[in-house]
Amino acid sequence: MDKNMKMSKYNLFTYDNEGNLVVYNFLYGLKSLTKIVKKDVVKFRHIFLANSEVSTETCNMYMEVVDSLRKSGILIDADIDENILYDSMIYDAIYHNRLTLTIFPTGKCNFRCPYCFETPQHFNREDMTAEAQNALLKFVQKEIPNHKALRVAWFGGEPLVAPEIVKRLSDNFIKICNIRHIPYYAEMTTNGYLLDLNMFDMLYKIKVYQFMITIDGFKEQHDRQRFTLDGKGSYDAIINNLLNIRDSKQYKFAHIRIRINMSSSFLEILDEFVFHIASLFADDPRFEFMFVPVVKFSGSNYSNCNEGNKFFERLYNNDVYKNKLCPESLFLNSIVRQPSCYAATKNSYVITPDLKVHKCNAHYDFDINQIGHISLKGDLLVDETIHRKWYLTKRLIQNVPKSCKDCYYMPCCVSFDSGCPTSYLRANPEEISCPIKDEKQEKEIVDAVLHAADKYSCNVLAL
Repeated sequence: MDKNMKMSKYNLFTYDNEGNLVVYNFLYGLKSLTKIVKKDVVKFRHIFLANSEVSTETCNMYMEVVDSLRKSGILIDADIDENILYDSMIYDAIYHNRLTLTIFPTGKCNFRCPYCFETPQHFNREDMTAEAQNALLKFVQKEIPNHKALRVAWFGGEPLVAPEIVKRLSDNFIKICNIRHIPYYAEMTTNGYLLDLNMFDMLYKIKVYQFMITIDGFKEQHDRQRFTLDGKGSYDAIINNLLNIRDSKQYKFAHIRIRINMSSSFLEILDEFVFHIASLFADDPRFEFMFVPVVKFSGSNYSNCNEGNKFFERLYNNDVYKNKLCPESLFLNSIVRQPSCYAATKNSYVITPDLKVHKCNAHYDFDINQIGHISLKGDLLVDETIHRKWYLTKRLIQNVPKSCKDCYYMPCCVSFDSGCPTSYLRANPEEISCPIKDEKQEKEIVDAVLHAADKYSCNVLAL
Protein backbone atom coordinates (compact mmCIF):
# COMPACT_ATOMS: atom_id res chain seq x y z
CA MET A 1 0.00 0.00 0.00
CA ASP A 2 1.55 3.31 -1.09
CA LYS A 3 -0.79 6.02 0.23
CA ASN A 4 -2.22 7.33 3.47
CA MET A 5 -5.80 6.54 4.47
CA LYS A 6 -8.50 8.35 6.45
CA MET A 7 -11.78 7.53 8.14
CA SER A 8 -14.89 8.35 6.11
CA LYS A 9 -16.80 11.34 7.42
CA TYR A 10 -20.00 9.30 7.07
CA ASN A 11 -18.98 6.86 9.85
CA LEU A 12 -20.89 6.50 13.09
CA PHE A 13 -19.08 4.98 16.10
CA THR A 14 -21.09 3.52 18.97
CA TYR A 15 -20.92 0.67 21.48
CA ASP A 16 -23.11 -2.39 21.92
CA ASN A 17 -24.11 -3.85 25.28
CA GLU A 18 -21.01 -6.04 25.39
CA GLY A 19 -18.61 -3.14 24.95
CA ASN A 20 -17.72 -3.89 21.32
CA LEU A 21 -17.22 -0.86 19.08
CA VAL A 22 -19.77 -0.81 16.26
CA VAL A 23 -18.91 1.20 13.14
CA TYR A 24 -21.48 2.06 10.48
CA ASN A 25 -21.13 4.09 7.30
CA PHE A 26 -24.30 5.87 6.13
CA LEU A 27 -23.14 6.12 2.54
CA TYR A 28 -22.54 2.37 2.08
CA GLY A 29 -25.22 1.06 4.42
CA LEU A 30 -25.49 -2.49 5.75
CA LYS A 31 -22.41 -3.82 4.00
CA SER A 32 -20.32 -1.44 6.14
CA LEU A 33 -21.44 -2.89 9.50
CA THR A 34 -18.27 -3.63 11.48
CA LYS A 35 -17.54 -4.66 15.06
CA ILE A 36 -14.23 -4.16 16.83
CA VAL A 37 -14.08 -6.69 19.65
CA LYS A 38 -13.98 -5.18 23.13
CA LYS A 39 -10.43 -6.24 23.97
CA ASP A 40 -9.06 -4.40 20.91
CA VAL A 41 -11.13 -1.20 21.06
CA VAL A 42 -8.47 0.93 22.78
CA LYS A 43 -5.81 -0.27 20.36
CA PHE A 44 -8.08 0.34 17.36
CA ARG A 45 -8.85 3.88 18.47
CA HIS A 46 -5.18 4.60 18.97
CA ILE A 47 -4.19 3.25 15.54
CA PHE A 48 -7.07 4.46 13.39
CA LEU A 49 -8.80 7.33 15.17
CA ALA A 50 -6.07 9.25 17.01
CA ASN A 51 -4.99 11.20 13.91
CA SER A 52 -6.72 12.65 10.87
CA GLU A 53 -4.85 10.21 8.60
CA VAL A 54 -3.53 6.68 8.91
CA SER A 55 0.00 6.44 7.56
CA THR A 56 1.12 4.09 4.82
CA GLU A 57 3.39 2.27 7.27
CA THR A 58 0.51 1.64 9.68
CA CYS A 59 -1.72 0.45 6.85
CA ASN A 60 0.92 -2.05 5.75
CA MET A 61 1.32 -3.23 9.33
CA TYR A 62 -2.41 -4.01 9.67
CA MET A 63 -3.07 -5.06 6.09
CA GLU A 64 -6.03 -7.43 6.72
CA VAL A 65 -7.88 -4.99 8.96
CA VAL A 66 -7.27 -2.12 6.54
CA ASP A 67 -8.47 -4.22 3.60
CA SER A 68 -11.72 -5.04 5.42
CA LEU A 69 -12.28 -1.41 6.41
CA ARG A 70 -11.67 -0.26 2.82
CA LYS A 71 -14.12 -2.75 1.34
CA SER A 72 -16.79 -1.59 3.76
CA GLY A 73 -16.23 2.10 2.95
CA ILE A 74 -15.19 2.93 6.50
CA LEU A 75 -11.59 3.68 5.53
CA ILE A 76 -10.86 5.60 2.32
CA ASP A 77 -7.87 7.03 0.48
CA ALA A 78 -6.74 10.26 2.13
CA ASP A 79 -6.99 12.22 -1.12
CA ILE A 80 -10.62 11.28 -1.81
CA ASP A 81 -13.15 14.15 -1.80
CA GLU A 82 -16.21 12.48 -0.30
CA ASN A 83 -18.53 15.23 -1.50
CA ILE A 84 -17.70 14.24 -5.08
CA LEU A 85 -18.01 10.54 -4.22
CA TYR A 86 -21.41 11.15 -2.65
CA ASP A 87 -22.68 13.21 -5.59
CA SER A 88 -21.48 10.61 -8.10
CA MET A 89 -23.51 7.91 -6.33
CA ILE A 90 -26.58 10.12 -6.40
CA TYR A 91 -26.12 10.83 -10.11
CA ASP A 92 -25.77 7.09 -10.79
CA ALA A 93 -29.17 6.57 -9.15
CA ILE A 94 -30.78 9.44 -11.08
CA TYR A 95 -29.44 8.42 -14.48
CA HIS A 96 -29.75 4.63 -14.08
CA ASN A 97 -30.08 2.91 -17.42
CA ARG A 98 -33.53 1.34 -16.97
CA LEU A 99 -36.67 2.58 -18.70
CA THR A 100 -39.48 2.78 -16.13
CA LEU A 101 -43.04 3.36 -17.30
CA THR A 102 -46.14 3.77 -15.18
CA ILE A 103 -48.92 3.09 -17.66
CA PHE A 104 -52.65 3.81 -17.36
CA PRO A 105 -54.39 1.40 -19.75
CA THR A 106 -57.57 3.18 -18.70
CA GLY A 107 -58.64 6.06 -16.54
CA LYS A 108 -61.92 4.34 -15.74
CA CYS A 109 -62.49 2.83 -12.32
CA ASN A 110 -65.13 0.50 -10.92
CA PHE A 111 -64.78 2.09 -7.45
CA ARG A 112 -65.71 5.50 -6.07
CA CYS A 113 -63.47 5.84 -3.01
CA PRO A 114 -64.11 9.18 -1.26
CA TYR A 115 -60.40 9.87 -0.64
CA CYS A 116 -59.33 9.29 -4.26
CA PHE A 117 -57.07 11.98 -5.70
CA GLU A 118 -58.06 11.25 -9.30
CA THR A 119 -60.69 13.92 -9.85
CA PRO A 120 -62.45 14.54 -13.19
CA GLN A 121 -60.97 18.04 -13.58
CA HIS A 122 -57.41 16.67 -13.49
CA PHE A 123 -57.74 13.19 -14.89
CA ASN A 124 -58.52 11.43 -18.18
CA ARG A 125 -61.23 8.78 -17.66
CA GLU A 126 -61.04 7.04 -21.04
CA ASP A 127 -59.49 3.76 -22.23
CA MET A 128 -56.24 3.91 -24.16
CA THR A 129 -57.24 3.65 -27.83
CA ALA A 130 -55.67 1.16 -30.25
CA GLU A 131 -53.97 4.10 -31.99
CA ALA A 132 -52.49 5.30 -28.70
CA GLN A 133 -51.37 1.76 -27.83
CA ASN A 134 -49.54 1.49 -31.15
CA ALA A 135 -47.85 4.84 -30.52
CA LEU A 136 -46.74 3.65 -27.07
CA LEU A 137 -45.27 0.49 -28.57
CA LYS A 138 -43.41 2.55 -31.18
CA PHE A 139 -42.04 4.71 -28.36
CA VAL A 140 -40.74 1.66 -26.46
CA GLN A 141 -39.18 0.21 -29.62
CA LYS A 142 -37.34 3.48 -30.22
CA GLU A 143 -36.23 3.94 -26.61
CA ILE A 144 -35.27 0.43 -25.57
CA PRO A 145 -31.94 0.27 -27.45
CA ASN A 146 -30.72 2.98 -25.07
CA HIS A 147 -31.61 1.02 -21.93
CA LYS A 148 -30.67 -2.21 -20.18
CA ALA A 149 -34.10 -3.12 -18.78
CA LEU A 150 -37.79 -2.24 -18.98
CA ARG A 151 -39.97 -1.94 -15.90
CA VAL A 152 -43.71 -1.37 -16.28
CA ALA A 153 -46.06 -0.44 -13.46
CA TRP A 154 -49.74 -0.82 -14.39
CA PHE A 155 -51.90 1.84 -12.78
CA GLY A 156 -55.27 3.49 -13.27
CA GLY A 157 -58.11 4.20 -12.85
CA GLU A 158 -58.39 0.51 -12.29
CA PRO A 159 -56.16 -1.37 -14.77
CA LEU A 160 -58.23 -4.56 -14.56
CA VAL A 161 -61.21 -2.74 -16.06
CA ALA A 162 -59.19 -3.00 -19.30
CA PRO A 163 -57.33 -6.35 -19.07
CA GLU A 164 -57.21 -6.78 -22.84
CA ILE A 165 -55.12 -3.61 -23.14
CA VAL A 166 -52.79 -4.78 -20.37
CA LYS A 167 -52.33 -8.13 -22.10
CA ARG A 168 -51.79 -6.75 -25.61
CA LEU A 169 -49.21 -4.20 -24.48
CA SER A 170 -47.50 -6.71 -22.16
CA ASP A 171 -47.16 -9.35 -24.87
CA ASN A 172 -45.52 -6.81 -27.13
CA PHE A 173 -43.25 -5.38 -24.41
CA ILE A 174 -42.01 -8.90 -23.65
CA LYS A 175 -41.30 -9.55 -27.35
CA ILE A 176 -39.39 -6.26 -27.66
CA CYS A 177 -37.27 -7.11 -24.61
CA ASN A 178 -36.68 -10.71 -25.70
CA ILE A 179 -35.36 -9.55 -29.06
CA ARG A 180 -32.89 -7.31 -27.25
CA HIS A 181 -32.15 -9.94 -24.57
CA ILE A 182 -32.89 -7.50 -21.78
CA PRO A 183 -34.94 -8.06 -18.60
CA TYR A 184 -38.61 -7.12 -18.36
CA TYR A 185 -40.32 -6.48 -15.01
CA ALA A 186 -43.95 -5.69 -14.32
CA GLU A 187 -46.11 -4.79 -11.33
CA MET A 188 -49.66 -3.59 -10.80
CA THR A 189 -51.61 -1.39 -8.43
CA THR A 190 -55.18 -2.71 -8.37
CA ASN A 191 -58.17 -2.57 -6.05
CA GLY A 192 -58.29 -6.38 -6.30
CA TYR A 193 -62.01 -6.60 -6.97
CA LEU A 194 -61.57 -8.27 -10.38
CA LEU A 195 -58.44 -10.22 -9.45
CA ASP A 196 -59.94 -13.70 -9.43
CA LEU A 197 -57.70 -16.69 -10.15
CA ASN A 198 -58.32 -16.61 -13.90
CA MET A 199 -57.30 -12.96 -14.04
CA PHE A 200 -54.33 -13.57 -11.75
CA ASP A 201 -53.16 -16.49 -13.88
CA MET A 202 -53.34 -14.37 -17.04
CA LEU A 203 -51.31 -11.59 -15.40
CA TYR A 204 -48.76 -14.02 -14.00
CA LYS A 205 -48.15 -15.44 -17.47
CA ILE A 206 -47.33 -11.95 -18.77
CA LYS A 207 -44.87 -11.47 -15.90
CA VAL A 208 -46.92 -9.27 -13.61
CA TYR A 209 -45.59 -10.67 -10.36
CA GLN A 210 -45.90 -7.77 -7.91
CA PHE A 211 -49.21 -6.32 -6.74
CA MET A 212 -50.39 -3.53 -4.47
CA ILE A 213 -53.91 -4.11 -3.11
CA THR A 214 -55.73 -2.03 -0.51
CA ILE A 215 -57.88 -3.17 2.40
CA ASP A 216 -59.27 -0.51 4.72
CA GLY A 217 -60.09 -2.55 7.82
CA PHE A 218 -62.89 -5.00 8.55
CA LYS A 219 -65.81 -5.37 6.18
CA GLU A 220 -67.81 -2.54 7.77
CA GLN A 221 -64.98 0.00 7.62
CA HIS A 222 -63.70 -1.12 4.23
CA ASP A 223 -67.09 -1.11 2.48
CA ARG A 224 -67.80 2.36 3.83
CA GLN A 225 -64.72 3.70 2.03
CA ARG A 226 -64.06 1.39 -0.91
CA PHE A 227 -67.35 0.77 -2.66
CA THR A 228 -68.23 0.10 -6.27
CA LEU A 229 -69.82 2.44 -8.81
CA ASP A 230 -73.28 1.19 -7.84
CA GLY A 231 -72.58 1.60 -4.11
CA LYS A 232 -71.93 -2.06 -3.29
CA GLY A 233 -69.26 -3.14 -0.82
CA SER A 234 -66.06 -4.70 -2.15
CA TYR A 235 -64.54 -6.37 0.93
CA ASP A 236 -65.85 -9.91 0.42
CA ALA A 237 -64.74 -10.13 -3.21
CA ILE A 238 -61.24 -8.78 -2.49
CA ILE A 239 -60.62 -11.01 0.53
CA ASN A 240 -61.88 -14.05 -1.37
CA ASN A 241 -59.52 -13.27 -4.26
CA LEU A 242 -56.57 -12.86 -1.90
CA LEU A 243 -57.36 -16.11 -0.09
CA ASN A 244 -57.50 -17.97 -3.42
CA ILE A 245 -54.09 -16.55 -4.35
CA ARG A 246 -52.74 -17.52 -0.94
CA ASP A 247 -53.92 -21.08 -1.44
CA SER A 248 -52.41 -21.31 -4.94
CA LYS A 249 -48.83 -22.18 -4.13
CA GLN A 250 -47.75 -22.55 -7.75
CA TYR A 251 -47.43 -18.77 -8.10
CA LYS A 252 -44.12 -18.79 -6.28
CA PHE A 253 -42.82 -15.51 -7.76
CA ALA A 254 -45.89 -13.54 -6.73
CA HIS A 255 -45.47 -10.74 -4.21
CA ILE A 256 -48.62 -9.10 -2.86
CA ARG A 257 -48.32 -5.96 -0.78
CA ILE A 258 -51.49 -5.37 1.20
CA ARG A 259 -51.90 -1.68 1.89
CA ILE A 260 -54.08 -0.74 4.85
CA ASN A 261 -55.26 2.86 4.67
CA MET A 262 -55.77 4.15 8.21
CA SER A 263 -58.45 6.84 8.38
CA SER A 264 -59.18 8.64 11.64
CA SER A 265 -61.76 6.01 12.70
CA PHE A 266 -59.29 3.14 12.25
CA LEU A 267 -57.72 3.55 15.70
CA GLU A 268 -60.62 1.89 17.50
CA ILE A 269 -60.26 -1.34 15.48
CA LEU A 270 -56.50 -1.32 14.94
CA ASP A 271 -55.42 -4.06 17.37
CA GLU A 272 -58.25 -6.41 16.45
CA PHE A 273 -57.67 -5.89 12.73
CA VAL A 274 -53.92 -6.49 13.01
CA PHE A 275 -54.62 -9.87 14.62
CA HIS A 276 -57.23 -10.68 11.96
CA ILE A 277 -55.12 -9.84 8.90
CA ALA A 278 -52.11 -11.64 10.39
CA SER A 279 -54.17 -14.80 10.91
CA LEU A 280 -55.11 -14.78 7.22
CA PHE A 281 -51.86 -13.94 5.45
CA ALA A 282 -48.85 -13.51 7.74
CA ASP A 283 -47.66 -17.11 7.35
CA ASP A 284 -47.27 -16.76 3.58
CA PRO A 285 -43.98 -14.97 2.74
CA ARG A 286 -45.44 -13.77 -0.56
CA PHE A 287 -47.57 -11.27 1.37
CA GLU A 288 -46.27 -8.00 2.77
CA PHE A 289 -48.17 -5.39 4.81
CA MET A 290 -48.13 -1.63 4.66
CA PHE A 291 -50.09 0.55 7.10
CA VAL A 292 -50.52 4.08 5.75
CA PRO A 293 -52.36 7.10 7.22
CA VAL A 294 -55.00 8.54 4.92
CA VAL A 295 -53.88 11.99 3.82
CA LYS A 296 -55.65 14.66 1.83
CA PHE A 297 -54.36 14.49 -1.72
CA SER A 298 -54.82 17.35 -4.11
CA GLY A 299 -58.37 17.45 -5.44
CA SER A 300 -59.87 15.22 -2.73
CA ASN A 301 -62.66 16.49 -0.48
CA TYR A 302 -62.16 13.65 1.99
CA SER A 303 -61.99 14.87 5.60
CA ASN A 304 -61.49 11.59 7.53
CA CYS A 305 -57.67 11.93 7.49
CA ASN A 306 -55.06 11.67 10.23
CA GLU A 307 -51.43 12.56 10.88
CA GLY A 308 -50.48 9.02 11.79
CA ASN A 309 -48.50 9.54 15.00
CA LYS A 310 -51.04 7.85 17.30
CA PHE A 311 -51.55 5.04 14.83
CA PHE A 312 -47.87 4.20 14.46
CA GLU A 313 -47.29 4.42 18.20
CA ARG A 314 -50.12 1.92 18.68
CA LEU A 315 -48.77 -0.32 15.91
CA TYR A 316 -45.26 -0.40 17.35
CA ASN A 317 -46.69 -1.48 20.71
CA ASN A 318 -48.66 -4.32 19.12
CA ASP A 319 -46.76 -7.62 19.45
CA VAL A 320 -48.56 -9.29 16.53
CA TYR A 321 -47.64 -6.39 14.26
CA LYS A 322 -44.02 -6.35 15.39
CA ASN A 323 -43.57 -10.11 15.14
CA LYS A 324 -45.64 -10.95 12.06
CA LEU A 325 -46.61 -7.95 9.96
CA CYS A 326 -43.88 -5.37 10.36
CA PRO A 327 -41.41 -5.53 7.46
CA GLU A 328 -37.84 -5.78 8.71
CA SER A 329 -36.98 -2.91 6.40
CA LEU A 330 -39.05 -0.61 8.59
CA PHE A 331 -36.48 -0.91 11.36
CA LEU A 332 -33.81 0.18 8.90
CA ASN A 333 -35.55 3.13 7.25
CA SER A 334 -33.58 5.69 9.22
CA ILE A 335 -30.15 4.17 8.49
CA VAL A 336 -30.40 2.86 4.92
CA ARG A 337 -30.56 5.24 1.99
CA GLN A 338 -34.08 4.83 0.64
CA PRO A 339 -34.60 4.37 -3.08
CA SER A 340 -36.02 7.48 -4.65
CA CYS A 341 -39.49 7.59 -6.07
CA TYR A 342 -39.55 6.78 -9.78
CA ALA A 343 -40.36 10.47 -10.38
CA ALA A 344 -36.87 11.39 -9.11
CA THR A 345 -35.10 9.45 -11.87
CA LYS A 346 -34.54 10.68 -15.39
CA ASN A 347 -35.72 7.64 -17.36
CA SER A 348 -39.07 7.30 -15.64
CA TYR A 349 -42.40 8.43 -17.06
CA VAL A 350 -46.10 8.24 -16.21
CA ILE A 351 -48.22 7.75 -19.33
CA THR A 352 -51.96 8.39 -19.25
CA PRO A 353 -54.47 6.94 -21.77
CA ASP A 354 -54.25 10.08 -23.95
CA LEU A 355 -50.43 9.73 -24.12
CA LYS A 356 -49.72 12.70 -21.89
CA VAL A 357 -46.46 12.24 -20.01
CA HIS A 358 -46.24 13.04 -16.30
CA LYS A 359 -43.58 12.43 -13.66
CA CYS A 360 -45.84 11.74 -10.64
CA ASN A 361 -48.85 9.43 -10.65
CA ALA A 362 -50.64 11.29 -7.87
CA HIS A 363 -50.43 15.09 -7.95
CA TYR A 364 -52.34 15.94 -11.10
CA ASP A 365 -53.23 19.45 -9.94
CA PHE A 366 -49.52 20.31 -9.85
CA ASP A 367 -48.91 22.41 -12.96
CA ILE A 368 -45.39 21.09 -13.61
CA ASN A 369 -46.40 17.45 -13.28
CA GLN A 370 -47.16 17.16 -16.99
CA ILE A 371 -43.85 17.38 -18.81
CA GLY A 372 -44.95 16.50 -22.34
CA HIS A 373 -46.56 13.80 -24.46
CA ILE A 374 -45.87 10.90 -26.83
CA SER A 375 -46.66 11.58 -30.47
CA LEU A 376 -48.54 9.10 -32.64
CA LYS A 377 -45.20 8.38 -34.32
CA GLY A 378 -43.84 7.19 -30.98
CA ASP A 379 -41.64 10.21 -30.26
CA LEU A 380 -41.20 11.39 -26.67
CA LEU A 381 -41.75 15.14 -26.63
CA VAL A 382 -40.98 16.67 -23.22
CA ASP A 383 -40.04 20.07 -21.85
CA GLU A 384 -36.61 19.23 -20.46
CA THR A 385 -36.48 22.44 -18.42
CA ILE A 386 -39.48 21.25 -16.41
CA HIS A 387 -38.29 17.64 -16.47
CA ARG A 388 -34.98 18.53 -14.77
CA LYS A 389 -36.82 19.96 -11.78
CA TRP A 390 -37.97 16.43 -10.98
CA TYR A 391 -34.83 14.39 -11.34
CA LEU A 392 -32.30 16.90 -10.05
CA THR A 393 -33.14 16.27 -6.43
CA LYS A 394 -33.28 18.72 -3.57
CA ARG A 395 -29.91 17.94 -2.08
CA LEU A 396 -28.17 18.53 -5.42
CA ILE A 397 -29.71 21.88 -6.35
CA GLN A 398 -29.91 23.65 -3.00
CA ASN A 399 -27.10 25.28 -1.08
CA VAL A 400 -26.24 22.68 1.52
CA PRO A 401 -24.75 24.14 4.73
CA LYS A 402 -21.18 23.04 5.43
CA SER A 403 -22.21 21.64 8.82
CA CYS A 404 -24.60 19.31 6.97
CA LYS A 405 -22.05 18.34 4.33
CA ASP A 406 -19.70 17.21 7.08
CA CYS A 407 -22.37 15.33 9.05
CA TYR A 408 -22.12 11.53 9.18
CA TYR A 409 -25.89 11.26 8.65
CA MET A 410 -26.04 13.31 5.44
CA PRO A 411 -26.59 10.37 3.00
CA CYS A 412 -29.76 9.27 4.83
CA CYS A 413 -31.12 12.67 5.90
CA VAL A 414 -34.61 13.22 4.52
CA SER A 415 -34.21 16.97 5.02
CA PHE A 416 -32.22 16.87 1.79
CA ASP A 417 -33.97 14.09 -0.06
CA SER A 418 -37.13 12.39 1.15
CA GLY A 419 -37.13 10.34 -2.04
CA CYS A 420 -40.23 12.26 -3.19
CA PRO A 421 -39.45 15.20 -5.49
CA THR A 422 -42.99 16.55 -5.05
CA SER A 423 -42.33 17.16 -1.37
CA TYR A 424 -39.38 19.34 -2.30
CA LEU A 425 -40.96 21.11 -5.26
CA ARG A 426 -43.92 22.14 -3.09
CA ALA A 427 -41.83 22.95 0.00
CA ASN A 428 -40.05 26.01 1.32
CA PRO A 429 -36.32 25.41 0.67
CA GLU A 430 -35.45 27.23 3.89
CA GLU A 431 -37.18 24.64 6.04
CA ILE A 432 -34.46 22.23 7.11
CA SER A 433 -34.85 20.16 10.26
CA CYS A 434 -31.87 18.32 11.71
CA PRO A 435 -32.55 14.86 13.16
CA ILE A 436 -29.11 14.72 14.79
CA LYS A 437 -29.97 17.75 16.94
CA ASP A 438 -33.06 15.97 18.24
CA GLU A 439 -31.92 13.65 21.05
CA LYS A 440 -34.83 11.27 20.56
CA GLN A 441 -34.26 10.96 16.81
CA GLU A 442 -30.52 10.56 17.23
CA LYS A 443 -31.07 7.77 19.76
CA GLU A 444 -33.45 6.03 17.34
CA ILE A 445 -30.76 6.18 14.64
CA VAL A 446 -28.12 4.71 16.95
CA ASP A 447 -30.54 2.02 18.16
CA ALA A 448 -31.29 1.08 14.54
CA VAL A 449 -27.57 0.64 13.87
CA LEU A 450 -27.18 -1.60 16.92
CA HIS A 451 -30.28 -3.59 15.90
CA ALA A 452 -28.76 -4.10 12.44
CA ALA A 453 -25.44 -5.18 13.96
CA ASP A 454 -27.25 -7.91 15.91
CA LYS A 455 -29.58 -8.94 13.12
CA TYR A 456 -27.38 -8.97 10.04
CA SER A 457 -24.01 -10.20 8.96
CA CYS A 458 -21.37 -8.00 10.52
CA ASN A 459 -17.62 -7.73 9.87
CA VAL A 460 -15.89 -8.65 13.13
CA LEU A 461 -12.34 -7.37 13.41
CA ALA A 462 -9.65 -8.31 15.91
CA LEU A 463 -6.21 -6.68 15.89
